[in-house]
Amino acid sequence: MGVALRLATFNIQHGKTPSGRVDVKLLATACAALEADVLSLQEVDDGLRRSRDTDTAATVAEACGMAHVFGPAIEVRGGRYGNALLVRGEIHDVEVVPLEDTEPRSAIVATAVVDGHRLSVCATHLGLRGQAKAQLPILLDALRARPAPRVLLGDLNLHPEDVVAPGFTRVPAGPTFPAKAPRREIDHVLLDGLVETAAVVVPLPVSDHRALVVEVRSP
Repeated sequence: MGVALRLATFNIQHGKTPSGRVDVKLLATACAALEADVLSLQEVDDGLRRSRDTDTAATVAEACGMAHVFGPAIEVRGGRYGNALLVRGEIHDVEVVPLEDTEPRSAIVATAVVDGHRLSVCATHLGLRGQAKAQLPILLDALRARPAPRVLLGDLNLHPEDVVAPGFTRVPAGPTFPAKAPRREIDHVLLDGLVETAAVVVPLPVSDHRALVVEVRSP
């Protein structure tokens, strides 16, 4: 592949600030500062009152100069709530995978093209109360059906010892939740066909999570 990429995942909590106010513009500025080539966002609003009916994914993508796709998980009062995948390039072959859960969940599986280099990407937010362990293998199988290199990014709601992903390498980075004083490492990046060169947990002015940023290269 011969390429270096900057990957990031961030549970944005719909852009909520510590004061309890939703600020999508501040969220967009914060995401742009990550300077990611591929960015997975979770808890993304589309047309919901609390976010002033904003298309959050589109607003963030414009600020970042990235293409985007939104993957709904729930329809709520005329709007939608789910995940977003942003790419500094092109997005193709998009599939939104529904996941059975007490609260509906989903994942975006797609092909990302950055500077002419293609990779298979999954962006997701897995369930609570044990459902995540059953959901993760479904998404890994979906990725394995696509060409390498492969990346899975998201809030998996799993501790490191519970992230079982044969053929993939989990990037160790440290706790991301709660944002003020992180104690739980539940946001993860999994790699197949790429090698991590750096990883950092980044505090931002929105959300109850911190962002996870991972730099990778081809082997």
